[in-house]
Formats: sequence, structure tokens, C-alpha cells
Amino acid sequence: MRSIFDKSTRNELVQRINSLTEDHKSVWGRMNVYQMPRHCTLWNEWVLGKKDFVYKQDFLGKIFGKMALNSNTKNDKPIGKNLPAGKAFTVKDKVGDLVALKLLWVE
Repeated sequence: MRSIFDKSTRNELVQRINSLTEDHKSVWGRMNVYQMPRHCTLWNEWVLGKKDFVYKQDFLGKIFGKMALNSNTKNDKPIGKNLPAGKAFTVKDKVGDLVALKLLWVE
């Protein structure tokens, strides 16, 4: 399984993040090119404990969450397209400073 702790994998991800421009179109779901990195930075801040988020798991998440976690972490299979994000990680803003967001994400 690939890991961000592997230097070559991390460098590949940083290159992909840095290559994002306003012209990129959505491939995995409904988020635009600004919303996707914002969503990922919110997730990272929550996981790393940088921000004080109150995360309340939805009812369906409580029922199917463990099964979904197991299916998404046991192999290198990509996460499915158009899966919903938790309410705390949903980005409503459509535009913003993409350059600053990319820098924040890769730091």
C-alpha cells in the first residue's frame, strides 16, 4: 500500500497538487478545483489536531462506517467517486485563493 510517509509517493503528490490550476475540471465528484484542496486541508487540520472541530458522525456513518473504513484502507483501490463528505468537511465556497491553499496543503 502506498503511503505519504514514503518520500517518492509524497513527492508525486506534491507535484500533482502544485500542478492544479483554476482550469482543472472535476473528475471525482461535484467539488471544483478550489473546494477539493480546501476539503483536504480541513481534513488534515482535523486529523492533526490543528483546529478545534466538533465532528458528529451521521446515523448512516455509524451503521456503515466501520465497513467503509475497512474497504477503503485494506488495499490500494481508490476511494469511490461521488461519495459524500461529512458536514464538517463540506466546502460551500466556490472561489478562493488557490495558490495560498496549495501552499498550506503541502506544508
